[in-house]
Amino acid sequence: MRNPGLDCLRGLAILLVIGNHLGIRIGLADTALANVLPHWLLMALNYNGGEGVTIFFVLSGFLIATRVMQRCGSLDNIQAVPFIFHRGARILPCLLGLLAVIGILDWMGFKDYSFTKPGQSFLGASTAALGLYFNVWQANHGWSVAGITVLWSLSIEELFYLGFPSLCRVTKRILVGLLALLAVIAPLYHSQLHGNEIWREQATLTGFGTIAMGVLAAIIGSSLQPSRSVSIMIGTGGTCLMLAEILAPAAWWHAVGDTMFAMLIMGTAMLVLACHWLPMVGGVGSWWLRRMGQLSYEIYLTHMFVVMAAVRLFRANDLPLAQGWMVYPICLVLIWLLGEVIFRLFSRPVAAFLDQHFVRLRKSDAGPVSV
Repeated sequence: MRNPGLDCLRGLAILLVIGNHLGIRIGLADTALANVLPHWLLMALNYNGGEGVTIFFVLSGFLIATRVMQRCGSLDNIQAVPFIFHRGARILPCLLGLLAVIGILDWMGFKDYSFTKPGQSFLGASTAALGLYFNVWQANHGWSVAGITVLWSLSIEELFYLGFPSLCRVTKRILVGLLALLAVIAPLYHSQLHGNEIWREQATLTGFGTIAMGVLAAIIGSSLQPSRSVSIMIGTGGTCLMLAEILAPAAWWHAVGDTMFAMLIMGTAMLVLACHWLPMVGGVGSWWLRRMGQLSYEIYLTHMFVVMAAVRLFRANDLPLAQGWMVYPICLVLIWLLGEVIFRLFSRPVAAFLDQHFVRLRKSDAGPVSV
């Protein structure tokens, strides 16, 4: 059963990513909204894409570890082959589809999707994406073409999960210690990164530590069941920490540095635990945010096609920048519809087919599958 609170949190994360990619091209602070909304809010809506990915990482670690414990009884009962296959069935169809579309657009010479920078090529980018080192490739060669830059986070995430079954085989005490160590190292390592802006945002160790915090939260969530009042306090505290980082002015970062990043990771984990302990039904109107969260993978991989098309149409018609805010709601609706179509017609049926085929193979080879 899905958790509406976690779906809403994932929906918020994808909105932060979309807002960032739109804001780079049409900043809300340059539109008529600057006359009615505070500058700090407009900046927060436009420049928290990295925070959105951090939220995704924590959620990913929590949800996947929780699912393994629910299916297998404990993390050390995980079976590597079924786990990795199910991850591949969920991830690969859309990833391969995206790479195919980007390859065709590059071959056709579409400006936004052509690899023209020195050292960049479609072959190099696709190899890096499938080899799970796209973040390293991008840090070495600069930002890639529109539509494919987002694959850096996928490389970090799936590289972590390749080693996850082996990590789960150690004793619980050692596992918790390793996860806590990674979670502590993440902001410390991040604070030492200077010079390369892309690597500072896309460092593998930082991503590992953020995902580890989510796994650690899953272990805590399965071991404890605090009272409703305590859960509400934890959720409120986590929300405050997250908002303090997301809404913080630049001066706060200059004052406390990567303590802000640590606040976001900790706050997200606290809110995730509160949603786990107190599953929310969702208020009126939250269905759309929840649905955006449920479609977050499909939306994450495809939203740039809508963003780039909308921005080009806006500029081609020489519309005044003050009206640029109108691009946002139009893009959100189109992005949602595109994600819905891809999920219903492609990713869900393909993943279901692969899972069923895998189960049949396992049954024919070794009896009933254990997942």
